[in-house]
Amino acid sequence: MCSMKRDISRILKRHIGELDAILTQYSVTDRQSLLKAAQENLVFEKAVLMTVGYIGELSNKLDEETMRANPEINWRRLSRSRNIIFHDYDIVDMEIIASVIFRDIAKLRLLFEEDQP
Repeated sequence: MCSMKRDISRILKRHIGELDAILTQYSVTDRQSLLKAAQENLVFEKAVLMTVGYIGELSNKLDEETMRANPEINWRRLSRSRNIIFHDYDIVDMEIIASVIFRDIAKLRLLFEEDQP
């Protein structure tokens, strides 16, 4: 694994861990509990959005080989969620963010677990 990919992977793992910590702190385990927590707590919602945005940004920097080897991850949706969060924040749909978290980021998490030395 090249040094740049390793650095991006390390930072991505850290942000995924931070997202997991946020979700755990608010007892979020599924889409419904995420939507409820986001509706009830603006700080939770903003923390989730920022973290998902960072993960989307970093996932764009992974090499093409990694992306092609993992088509089960919706790389385009990850990238789009980042762009919407950071540039079109007035149209963020938490249903889509929940889907990104519980589908794509969950698969990304597994990818990095498999990548352990």
